[in-house]
Amino acid sequence: MERKKLVTDVLIIGGGSTGLIAALEAANHCSDITIICKQKAGRSGNTIVSGSAFSVVVPEEGNPDSEETYFNDLIRSGKGINQKELTRTLASLSGGTIKWLESCGMEFFKTNSQYVKRQPPGHSHPRSVPTIWDGYSYLARGLSFMKPLSESVNKRRIRVLEQTAVTHLLTANGRIAGAIALDVNESEFIEISCKAIILANGGAGGMFAHNNNTVGITGDSYALAYEAGAVLKDMEFVQFYPTQMIKPMKMPASNPLFGDGAVLRNKDKELFIHKYVEGGDKAATRDKMAQAIFQEVERGYGIEGGVYFDCTGIPEEVLDSKYTHFCNQLKKKGVDPKKDMVIVSPTTHYFLGGVKINTSCESSIPGLYAAGEAATGTHGANRLSGSSIADTVVFGRIAGKSAAEYAAVTQHEKINPQDLTSKLEELKLHPNGDVPLSEMKELVRTIMWRCASVVREESALRSGLKSLCKVESSLDNIAVRNFKEVVSYQELSNMVTVGKLTIKGALERKESRGSHWRRDYPNEREVYLGNFEYSKSSDGDEINYRPLDGLLINN
Repeated sequence: MERKKLVTDVLIIGGGSTGLIAALEAANHCSDITIICKQKAGRSGNTIVSGSAFSVVVPEEGNPDSEETYFNDLIRSGKGINQKELTRTLASLSGGTIKWLESCGMEFFKTNSQYVKRQPPGHSHPRSVPTIWDGYSYLARGLSFMKPLSESVNKRRIRVLEQTAVTHLLTANGRIAGAIALDVNESEFIEISCKAIILANGGAGGMFAHNNNTVGITGDSYALAYEAGAVLKDMEFVQFYPTQMIKPMKMPASNPLFGDGAVLRNKDKELFIHKYVEGGDKAATRDKMAQAIFQEVERGYGIEGGVYFDCTGIPEEVLDSKYTHFCNQLKKKGVDPKKDMVIVSPTTHYFLGGVKINTSCESSIPGLYAAGEAATGTHGANRLSGSSIADTVVFGRIAGKSAAEYAAVTQHEKINPQDLTSKLEELKLHPNGDVPLSEMKELVRTIMWRCASVVREESALRSGLKSLCKVESSLDNIAVRNFKEVVSYQELSNMVTVGKLTIKGALERKESRGSHWRRDYPNEREVYLGNFEYSKSSDGDEINYRPLDGLLINN
């Protein structure tokens, strides 16, 4: 099979914010860096459709916030199963990232030379700092974050391969040796030899029928790491964004609005969050709010599958000054948020599970690093609003530095020819397959939403797992007619792999904690105050439980 070869020191998989940040930091310690991404670098990943605000303890005079308070908020939100050394790293280093981002050309809203700070639910203090997104579409505010990073990467002359998908990681002597990639535009495979790899290619929101992720977020980072032998963790935890607008248009209703007085109402226009969460709308974290909305709709008090989102209690001057773009988007649809309500519903938003890492972003495989949504541990069972971008910056920089320093003292491992050949064989075209590829991807998404979304219970989870196994058994019969479909086929395979792990973990965790809500086990149980770890063995998927005392228990 024809292929070209590439040799690089550090390979970064992912062209979103984590990948760009990791590359910029790696470039300070290493000269041979390659970014590879399925889409276009700088326009990939979920940061582009985020609110482009990140939660940090701003280091400025008079700020009553502290790193310890932020740390405690994160632990409280994560229901105590956070990897605390990672959580503390985020809380302590996030504030210093603002100056670094400004050095990359990023601009933030300020009033009287102080950063504008908002307070989303779950935060003890205002600490959500937005970028200036004037000139960008409200639905693509994240470009105000991504564009300066892209321009900085271009200035550093970092090698970037776009429209190229990594299909396999290669190891030798128990360490990273390289990867196989597919250049869709050139219709050819690339054999990549590298010393270190950084997984920065995001989560798996696209595995669910209802999600607010960008195209191509299909669990690639997790599947690549897992198939290579890395340990994953907390795969049962998936965060659902509670207030995705479904009428009059599809867009997120930003969480900071609750801090300024927004509320949710059922079909009878009654407040209801207080029935499920102490403190009501202003105190409800994303997990509790999504679950409350789901239950209210399930009880017959929903409206068109969702609930009302009411901003009329927010002072007009606050709406006009802080949420101008949001209001303008609604006004284009004939809705005035000062007097009209919209309808919102939960949607799949963020994966809390992922590759198990330490504070240097190292995985269990030497030479393999992960950061951003590809990694896990920082947020525990639930994530606070704005903490994902802070996570991206803090750990993206750490991963870049760690991988570059590792590459500086490491020799290239020789790629095993038999291993390479066997993996390339898996990527053959199947033009005569009789199962439509697109239909199977939609089937997987439907299965995951129906069986493993906001509300879970054993019967639905087992049904979902059985259905995914049927999809898996039919993979060899799927029609794959060109190289673009090879990438889509690999995405489907990754979705099945990650979906099975998510469901198996949800079955193992017989309790409700954070974003994982079991109807048949509605309460937290102290016996599950720990983490499930996932690894691949010759016998299949292996899931072990590690209590907070660190003792690994084989299930």
